[in-house]
Amino acid sequence: MFSQLNPPAPDESAGTNNSMLSKVGRCVNVGAIGILSVVSAFLFVQLQMVSSRVASEQRQIDQLKSQIESSANEIEIQVEQQRDLTIVNIAGTFTLLSCLVTMFHMTSHLRKMNQPFVQRKIIAILWMSPIYALTSFFSLVLPPSGGPVLGIVKDFYESYVIYTFLSFLIAVLGRGDREEVVRKLARHTEHLKPPYKWLNCLFHPHPRESDEAMANAVLLECQVLAMQFVFFRPITAIISFVLEATGVNDKDSFNDDENQWAYFYSPQFFIMMVENISVFFAFAGLLKFYHAVRDDLAWCQPFAKFMTIKGVVFMTFWQGLIISIIFHASQSNDSTSDDDDDSTSSNSTVYSATSLQHILICMEMLFFSVAHFCVFPAEEWEDGYKMKFYEGPGFGFKDFASDVGMVIDSGKRSMQARREEKEKRSSMELSMGDSKPPSFGSMDGSEEELDGDGPLV
Repeated sequence: MFSQLNPPAPDESAGTNNSMLSKVGRCVNVGAIGILSVVSAFLFVQLQMVSSRVASEQRQIDQLKSQIESSANEIEIQVEQQRDLTIVNIAGTFTLLSCLVTMFHMTSHLRKMNQPFVQRKIIAILWMSPIYALTSFFSLVLPPSGGPVLGIVKDFYESYVIYTFLSFLIAVLGRGDREEVVRKLARHTEHLKPPYKWLNCLFHPHPRESDEAMANAVLLECQVLAMQFVFFRPITAIISFVLEATGVNDKDSFNDDENQWAYFYSPQFFIMMVENISVFFAFAGLLKFYHAVRDDLAWCQPFAKFMTIKGVVFMTFWQGLIISIIFHASQSNDSTSDDDDDSTSSNSTVYSATSLQHILICMEMLFFSVAHFCVFPAEEWEDGYKMKFYEGPGFGFKDFASDVGMVIDSGKRSMQARREEKEKRSSMELSMGDSKPPSFGSMDGSEEELDGDGPLV
């Protein structure tokens, strides 16, 4: 009993405290670990919830982005379709107006068919503007594969019109009689250049036999030179179409640095050379005949008629060449893009250049139709026709200047008249002031002298 009341020994109490402290520390550690585990589990759950929410939002964003892209593509397609429709409407409007003007012009010739041998050829020439406009318009509307076929039709009629114009000049000069044309050419044999020797097999009699033989040979030479273009132009157009369809005439293969000189060995280069030589001989024959008889044909203004035809042919050619050069130059500036992008841009560039050329042709043919209406009037082939001279279009500034000059001259004349009247008045006043009134004596004396009596004494 007394032993229980005695305090424990110091060693035993220290051990007991240490064990209690260690137990408390273990409990604290276990509690901390438990708390950390719960917090980690809570954070993990929250993280999973956030990640799932982010994933769902990302899916919504992707869906929204795809919807926006599809909407943008649809809008772009609609804008392109609207733009294409606008272009087609503009081209179609000008084409329709060109056809209407030409048809009205043709009907005027049909109503006044006074010289059928001449006016038939005029009507054939007038078809040029509608054919150019219609082929260009249908090239815009139809698929790209139909463009070359329409180009063949246009090229054929282009060559045919050049020969028809020569035939028109011959018909005007001879009034439908070829022998009359030969006789008129025979009057200018000193100005006629001898025909090419390689055409001597076509001449009978030989050009050296007489003046009429020389005139006949020159006339036949001009017809042959113009006629060969009618055959060569469609043939070269068909060959170019076949080569392009088969892939032999691939223009993209000439754009590489290694093949930059390959174009000069390609079939397209030789076809272009044949076309240029053929058109050179055709216009050489046409100009040779024109220079020989231009004085005889001056009354119908053949040069203006020739320029309306040559303008259609050469302006469309050089216009297409310039447009192609501009578009290909802009394409070469974008050489840093990928090969696929280059091929795509090349196709779109060529298509854009071709479309722009067709649109401009549709618009220009309206103005050429009006020009044909002015230079090929139906009244020109009536009996007693007199050549008309048209003033050039202007703003009337000369008339306004003449009116202003008339007003100024009128003011100057009015001022001069008032000045002269004022000087006349002043001179009259001076003369009246210098003269004195006569006396009565002198007046009586004058009366006596008039009566013949002498003075009174």
